[in-house]
Amino acid sequence: MKILKFGGSSLATAERIRSVTRIVAAARSEGPLAVVVSAFGGVTDALIAAADTASRREAHYRKAWEALRERHLTAIRELDLGHGALAERLGSMLEDLRDLLHGVYLLRETSPRTLDGILSYGERLSSEVVAASLRAAGLEGRAWDARQLIVTDDSFGNAVVDLDATYPKVRTALDRDEVAVITGFVAATPSGCTTTLGRGGSDYTAALVGAAVAAEAVELWTDVDGVMSADPRAVPDAFPLPRLSYAELMELSHFGAKVVYPPSVHPARSLGIPLVIKNTFNPAAPGTLVTETAPADELPIRGISAIHHVALMRLEGDGMVGVPGIAMRLFGALARSGVSVILISQSSSEHSICFAVSPEDAARARSAVEKELALERQAGMVDAMVVEAEQSVIAVVGEQMRQRPGLAAKVFGVLGKQEISIRAIAQGSSELNISLVIDQNDKVKALAAIHDAFFAPRERRIDVALVGVGHVGGALLEQLSEASQLDDSEAQQIRVVALANSRRLLIDGAGIDGAGIDLDQWRPDLEKAEAFDLQRLVEFLRHGTGDRVLIDCTASEALGDSFEALLASGVSVIAANKLPFVGKAEGFERLRAAARASGSALLHEATVGAGLPVLSTLEDMVRSGDRVVRIEGVLSGSVNAILESLADGEAFSRAVAEARRQGLTEPHPWQDLSGGDVARKLCILSRLSGRPVEMEDIHVEPVIAGDWSELEPEAFLRELERIDADLQQQSDTAKAGGKRLRYLAALDEHGARVALTAVPADHPAYHLAGADNLVAFTTERYRTAPLVLRGPGAGPAVTAAGVFANLLRFVDRRRYKN
Repeated sequence: MKILKFGGSSLATAERIRSVTRIVAAARSEGPLAVVVSAFGGVTDALIAAADTASRREAHYRKAWEALRERHLTAIRELDLGHGALAERLGSMLEDLRDLLHGVYLLRETSPRTLDGILSYGERLSSEVVAASLRAAGLEGRAWDARQLIVTDDSFGNAVVDLDATYPKVRTALDRDEVAVITGFVAATPSGCTTTLGRGGSDYTAALVGAAVAAEAVELWTDVDGVMSADPRAVPDAFPLPRLSYAELMELSHFGAKVVYPPSVHPARSLGIPLVIKNTFNPAAPGTLVTETAPADELPIRGISAIHHVALMRLEGDGMVGVPGIAMRLFGALARSGVSVILISQSSSEHSICFAVSPEDAARARSAVEKELALERQAGMVDAMVVEAEQSVIAVVGEQMRQRPGLAAKVFGVLGKQEISIRAIAQGSSELNISLVIDQNDKVKALAAIHDAFFAPRERRIDVALVGVGHVGGALLEQLSEASQLDDSEAQQIRVVALANSRRLLIDGAGIDGAGIDLDQWRPDLEKAEAFDLQRLVEFLRHGTGDRVLIDCTASEALGDSFEALLASGVSVIAANKLPFVGKAEGFERLRAAARASGSALLHEATVGAGLPVLSTLEDMVRSGDRVVRIEGVLSGSVNAILESLADGEAFSRAVAEARRQGLTEPHPWQDLSGGDVARKLCILSRLSGRPVEMEDIHVEPVIAGDWSELEPEAFLRELERIDADLQQQSDTAKAGGKRLRYLAALDEHGARVALTAVPADHPAYHLAGADNLVAFTTERYRTAPLVLRGPGAGPAVTAAGVFANLLRFVDRRRYKN
């Protein structure tokens, strides 16, 4: 039997519960299992807040209860479970919760016992929902309240489990033919009082159930691909560790790697039950396997972890040297005051003892020690306690560090080169962990430097999700495939892990060593893939690791709405889609701010000029302090190709039809001829130049008058024949005056405008040929002669090349950063 535990992030929405149901169904087909669930994501915190509000006699605790009620009832409606017995059970439980909160409100007090009772509702509600979802999928799901199975003492909030009483209850209750869905975190005393196992206790529940039935494995499903080599928020190159020993996991978990609740390790370790940490959002990833011993690795360390906020306390004094019992009294006083010590370091002379505690414990620790050693302090034997706040602990962990000469020197040398001062050092004789205390402001720099020193030889991969696999997206995949075959090509670092069109979503999240989607087989694979779900794609990217890039080759506003959240999560965005950048100017600035804050890339060169380096040139000028005076250009290669054919004597309607046939125009050519697309490009240029214009500020004159949007493309082309003569006359008139028709976009002190214009022979756009684009920048530095960029500006291959260039620019940026 296997035990599968799902954390709150895996159960936060109806769609995530569907994913959990699919994972359980796949696992059940391989053998018997039981499931342990946390509360829905955020519910435990909401319950704590509701209890706190009620205890302060604030009536709006009812709003918190109503929000919890609505969330659970909405979930079962979205899962199509919102009827019959389930709705009644949830309703009854929610009413009991309301009564309990009302009692707290009346008494103005929340005892630890009462709080445990309140917190238990999160898991009790979620277990009912998940069990019902499994039943709807054809499995024999049954909700189990762990208060009937797990027996503890009455240490409310962090109860101690009675293993002798618990294990027989679990073995008797579990039926191998059904899928038991057990509440995590929750337990009970022998007399039936509700207790909880501490925050993160659902992991502990899963390990206890696994030990009781001697499970073949306990799988802990969370929102990352496994235990990471470092915190990916601080170290973008962090990667999932494929194997760990129990001891290594304990060390990493204690020092800040919050993937596993540390007490969970002992029950599994006592029976040699493997722990597997998996990602609900990326089930194909292999995750991290934890056993008694991990296989030998060429690298001496497994991972680097950190406790971000600690207070370092130091006790010194000449009277401590050679005096027995000082350390015992010191740590005894801390224990009696309920202070947990994170790290200890003592000089061999016994003149100084330093230790790290949580910042919230610092005042209590100081008071306890000063009281214990008051007489020694009065006699001058010990000095006043020194407290250094705003510190962090960095832990370098690995069983293979044992007897590896020079490893500690390498760690210290790396920090020395970064000019990072070490406040304290601790290392046990087991050589499993080297712990360092440093200033909190140096934490990120220290983690990145140590990680790079030990793990830099790993091949870095860039995971790409491409949405929009039509003409441009398809051409991009061809270019990627061809480039990846070249020796020493940067494209070999790129791995496509997701593809999507408006109907289908193909995800291949096979972990750090996976090859990604086969670029020679993607079309049939995509046709057989799951239905497109934007939220699933966003969550897959947000909960991934390493360098992740979303490429948007669509014309979708909905996809653009996800950019800000993706950027904030460390996902870079490359877009050929103009819509996300032409909404309100404040939204444009929010995207740029999100990219700056997270260090993610936001690249959209192909939105203006296809493959021409228009935006990067403009941004470089602005960054270097130049001021834009005027921007003028031909920003639609398709319209220019049509006007050139018109000048050569081709009928306007036939020129439009031919441009459409060649793939130069949008599927409906009116989108090009209306001027809207050109206006969007001008809007982007304006904003990057420092002028936050809105789309409605741009004066647009279509190439042809009227609104033709209601006509189907074929009917539109036929109707164009009525105006062939008018357009031919405009072209001939311009030619007779020594001019040529160009569809010009312009920005200057008078505003922004797009219009059909006859340009003279000395204008930069006069000699523009075919589907070329042209942009002329007049700036303070280029005032007498504008800086002109010219080249192909239409067609799938050219636009795809612009996107590809942005992707390679991102690869270069990552190399430079590292």
